[in-house]
Amino acid sequence: MRRIHLLHGCIALALLAILAPDPARAAEPRMATVAVDIVRASKTPGRTDPRLEKFRLQLADFSFRKYKLLDSTLVTVEEKKTVSVPLEKGRKLRGKSLDITFVKLEPDGRARLKLVIPEVVDTTVSLALDGVVILGGPAIPSGKNGVLFLPVTLVAVK
Repeated sequence: MRRIHLLHGCIALALLAILAPDPARAAEPRMATVAVDIVRASKTPGRTDPRLEKFRLQLADFSFRKYKLLDSTLVTVEEKKTVSVPLEKGRKLRGKSLDITFVKLEPDGRARLKLVIPEVVDTTVSLALDGVVILGGPAIPSGKNGVLFLPVTLVAVK
């Protein structure tokens, strides 16, 4: 009888060792990789930048006639941390940035992201892998007729 209890104890310890999370792995923070595209939208007639084809359906909902890709950035955000993406590339928006906070990973695998352009927009979204949300950004200064749109795409979560 004692051998059976000892055998059960050894099996239980072996299962615990196999099934227990690796302490190093358990300490690894979750990360979300996010693509941010900076797009100038204008009411001036013209062609849309062909690099924006993947956003064609979403951009068609807006009343602008011309879209130009100004910049693309790929950032990795640690869970409960914030990364800032400067918006000044291409259009002298000094001091403006898109702040991305990876709030948490939802049970269904979606990433909850808080997206903030100070004094412009402050929103929280839940994106599935390859999901896209387009933020209407600040107006372009200097009398140019247009605004910035920021397609934000969840590329990966680990």
